[in-house]
Amino acid sequence: MIDKTVLYKFFEGSASREEEMLIQAWLDDDTRNIEILHHERFLYDSILLNRVEEKTLLRPQKRQLLPWAITAAATLALLIVCGFYVNSILHHNQLSAQYNTIIVPPGQRINLVLADSTNLWLNANTTFRYPSGFSGKERVVYLDGEGYFDVSKDTKKPFIVKTSAGDIKVTGTAFNVKSHIQSGIFETSLFEGSVEIYKENQKLATLNPLQKSILSDGELNVTQITDPNEYLWKEGLISFTNKNLGEILHALENYFSVEIHINTSSLPKYSYTGKFRQSDGVDYALRVLQKSIHFTYNRDNNDNIIYIQ
Repeated sequence: MIDKTVLYKFFEGSASREEEMLIQAWLDDDTRNIEILHHERFLYDSILLNRVEEKTLLRPQKRQLLPWAITAAATLALLIVCGFYVNSILHHNQLSAQYNTIIVPPGQRINLVLADSTNLWLNANTTFRYPSGFSGKERVVYLDGEGYFDVSKDTKKPFIVKTSAGDIKVTGTAFNVKSHIQSGIFETSLFEGSVEIYKENQKLATLNPLQKSILSDGELNVTQITDPNEYLWKEGLISFTNKNLGEILHALENYFSVEIHINTSSLPKYSYTGKFRQSDGVDYALRVLQKSIHFTYNRDNNDNIIYIQ
């Protein structure tokens, strides 16, 4: 096992060239070491995030991160600058070395401004790759998770969001994308302009404002957006409209990366509408639900499981 002090120096950007080479050799020695690196990075980020939250005294602040002028403090340790790290993790290919990678931890969100002035929000549990500058004929970024994009218009250089399930192509517009490689979710919701949905270079659909596409069983279905509140996550809110308790708990699971086990059959089957502040955390959300629904819960912090009774 490599000395964690060396890893933490690398995370904060103070590792020497010799220490970087030591980490490189350690990663090449065993592919399982990549998982260890991710785990240690998450712990490092969590520590910094807790320190920042204590200093801000729970006062929410919006920050924009400029890819050409970023510091570790401004990113709250969520930005993993490319170079050595990306080159090691992302299949060691030349293209990856030109990209930056952001990993947003559970319960967090982040605002980013790209080199072309495109403004975007990234939701919790999202991995986003983007270049420091767009020099080719297309502006290509990669998303696994959820992002809200307000794309700077450039008709000569399309903006393309690549995901594991399909691609979204635009020239300038505002839209939301949710695409998780593990769950197979692929949803695109359009608010301004138009977007084109592609799968393996085949055009599947063109969306108009206030339309939403969902990929299900290999087919892309286009419907109208009926609940704009579900996109309030970029404002720091978890919103639900006419959802049953199971759906609400599932949303909390996804956002805060916890498992919620229901060990009772007596929970009511009613639908509920409401909002939670993301910054209040999963325990606060459950306590609010308890005011309307009679249940108790306990939390196993070692296994990160919440048991509803």
